[in-house]
Amino acid sequence: MKKLICAKDIEILHNKGNQMILIDNQTIITPSAKDLAEDYHMTFQEKLSKRQDTLSDTQKITKEQLVSLLKNLLSEAGMSEFDDCPFDYQEHSSGVKIIRGSTIKLSPVNNTDDGVHYQEILTSEGGHFNLGILEIEASQLYEKETVETINYVIEGDLQVTIDDTIFDVNKGDIVYVPQYSAVKWSTSNKVTILSGKLKSGV
Repeated sequence: MKKLICAKDIEILHNKGNQMILIDNQTIITPSAKDLAEDYHMTFQEKLSKRQDTLSDTQKITKEQLVSLLKNLLSEAGMSEFDDCPFDYQEHSSGVKIIRGSTIKLSPVNNTDDGVHYQEILTSEGGHFNLGILEIEASQLYEKETVETINYVIEGDLQVTIDDTIFDVNKGDIVYVPQYSAVKWSTSNKVTILSGKLKSGV
């Protein structure tokens, strides 16, 4: 039986803290769902067949991937997830929230841990604005047709490339990226960025 994944499903999984979406060869993903998953740095993972229920010596799974898989399995079984907030915070009844920066746990952006990690830390009530921590270590991140973003370099130096033009960016700098841009972020060291994303249509 075919299973359809639309943008609303991605939004629900994102609000639950899932970074990985389980699919199979019967799954149909709408273009808007793919775009939204990319905006949230979520990945699609094909379910293992019964013949692939064991991992070979060359196959490895990270702790973050295992946690995400367990969350999906619990969700499919109709069970509530375990509480695994990736950071410590305090919140007032008015909505004011204090996030303890030193406790934020970043997750790999891709299935393979290639030195690029991200963790969303705040989402506006309407879901139109997201704030997260992006970390790149001796690696690069290529973003195509981005949403509108404002990025503050907390620590480190990097190069930002757009239309074959390279900009040197240092600690304390702010990088504004218009919507639908193609940008490459790269560093030979380690850089930490506070990234705010404004969703289209706002």
